[in-house]
Amino acid sequence: MIFELLASKWHAMNKIIVVSTCLVTLISCATSKQGETSQKETIHDQTIVQQAEIKQAVEARRFLLKFDRLYYSNGGRMDLRPTYNYILLDGDRVVISAAYMGRQYSNRPIKGIDMVGKAVAFELKNNTSKGIYEIKMKVKNDKNTFDLSLTITNDGYCNASVASYKIDYVRYTGNFIPLKPKEEKSEPSKMSI
Repeated sequence: MIFELLASKWHAMNKIIVVSTCLVTLISCATSKQGETSQKETIHDQTIVQQAEIKQAVEARRFLLKFDRLYYSNGGRMDLRPTYNYILLDGDRVVISAAYMGRQYSNRPIKGIDMVGKAVAFELKNNTSKGIYEIKMKVKNDKNTFDLSLTITNDGYCNASVASYKIDYVRYTGNFIPLKPKEEKSEPSKMSI
C-alpha cells in the first residue's frame, strides 16, 4: 500500500513537470517570434533611413568613398586600406587619395593619386528601379585632370573608375559614407531680438 501511494505521487509529479516544461517552451517560442518580427521591422526601418541619408548626401554632393580594393587594367587586383584610399566630395571640392598600380604616360613615376581639385563637370543619374546612383564628373586642378565615374548603391556599396591621360584606367570598390549637411549660419545683421 505504501508503494502504491508513492507510485501515484511520483506519477502526479511527473505530469506536473512535463506540463510546466511544455508551457515554458510554448511561451518562450511565442516570445522569440515576436522578437523576430520586431527585429525585422527595426532592420527595415534602419534600411529606409540609410537609403534616405545616401540620397540626401548624393544630391547635396557631400560624401566620402572609402576604397578597400583596387582593380588595375591588366586584370589584377590589390587590397587597400580604406583610411588611406578615398574620394571626398564636398560641393565642388574634390579630394582624391588613392593607390595606383599600372602603366603611366609621364616622365615621373606615379605611385598614387593625390589631388585636391574642383569638379568642373558633374552629371548625376538616379536609377530608382535598380537602386543606384551614377555620377560622372571631371576633376581639375592646376596640374592634373581626372575623369571619375562613380556608381553608388542604396546599401552603401560604391564603385569608382578613374581615368586620365597620364595613367591607365583603374577601378576601385568600397563603401559610401554620407557626410552631414552643412548648417547654414545666420548673419548677425539678419537676426532679430
